Amino acid sequence: MTSRMEAEADAHRELLQSIQAVDYAPPTLKQVSRQLATTKKELESEQARLGDLVWRTYVSAFATLTISKKEFKEWRDIEERAHKRLWVKIKHPNTHKEKLAGMEDKEEREYIEALGKEQACKSRIETLTSQLNELEIQVKDLEPYAAEHAHLRKQLEDLYARVFDGPTPAFPEEDDAEDAYKAALTDYNELQGAIANEGRALQLLLAAQKAMNTAIAHANTAENYSTYDMMGGGTWTDMMERSELANAQRAVDQAKLLVAQARTLQPSLQNLPQLNMPQGSIWSDVVFDNFFSDYAFHQKIQAAGRQLRMVLQGLQGMVEQSKRHLGGLQSLVPTSAGRLEGARERLEGVRRSIMERAARGELGSYTRPPGPPPGGAPPPAGEEQLPAYTR
Repeated sequence: MTSRMEAEADAHRELLQSIQAVDYAPPTLKQVSRQLATTKKELESEQARLGDLVWRTYVSAFATLTISKKEFKEWRDIEERAHKRLWVKIKHPNTHKEKLAGMEDKEEREYIEALGKEQACKSRIETLTSQLNELEIQVKDLEPYAAEHAHLRKQLEDLYARVFDGPTPAFPEEDDAEDAYKAALTDYNELQGAIANEGRALQLLLAAQKAMNTAIAHANTAENYSTYDMMGGGTWTDMMERSELANAQRAVDQAKLLVAQARTLQPSLQNLPQLNMPQGSIWSDVVFDNFFSDYAFHQKIQAAGRQLRMVLQGLQGMVEQSKRHLGGLQSLVPTSAGRLEGARERLEGVRRSIMERAARGELGSYTRPPGPPPGGAPPPAGEEQLPAYTR
């Protein structure tokens, strides 16, 4: 046994140094793989949902087209025939324009709602696909290092099996050092997992912040079109105004999705409030376009822009807190890694000492000293806890 200990001493030390270089890989790969599985599941769900939404949009569009032709014919009849206009005024004293505005029935509203849901679903699929590609690249990069770590650990276990097979009652100092090392390794892995989660949450928050800035830019453009529309911009201006508001709504939906994903990694984060961009009416904003309706809609766009900026301010606060929390976690790495390395060195020293004593023929009885093993006691309660994530 003494000769076996001497022969394995150098190999043991080299293995420990190699393992230390890739200790980060297994816990990080575990967290990223979990994020990848969650993203895949969300993407599959959205893709399955998209087919139904596309069909609903098609059905609603067909119904809206049919109804609109009928209503347009009736509107033309009223406009072109004086006696029919008089009959409408008598039967509907609130003016014939209000009567025509009432023709905007559920078919048109259902079409607008269905189209909005379809566009939001497509936006979520695009975001999830991009995230899936990023996570797959990270997994591909981490897998070789995790495999190397597993291979080195297997070699180390084989070496220990050859030299210290199972508990070693004859060498209680070795058992103590091994327990301290396992405790330090567990703490280190938990810290690396927390850093991986917080880092990913920060990435999602930054992407949400970018999406919210995009929404604000579209809202500002819509407000500019609305200003021009009040000056007589016409149908084209109304169309561009609607397009920018729809783009803003898609960006808002994307930001909400990203924040919701970040909350799965860091539950202390807050959800974004419900944000709905103003939607115009084909009849009131196009057919019966006038300064007063344009001005009222302009005020709605301005109010939505102010709400977007308030939400962006809150989102920026979340980003800053996430950065501070991530920085706090990362600041614990040197201490945790130092404790792990110290425990590894103590374990190596104890085993090397046993091997050297065996080589000199000095293996005698050993009495464990009272109290915790040197360097193996966990930190006192309350010390070096993970930084708080207050909201």
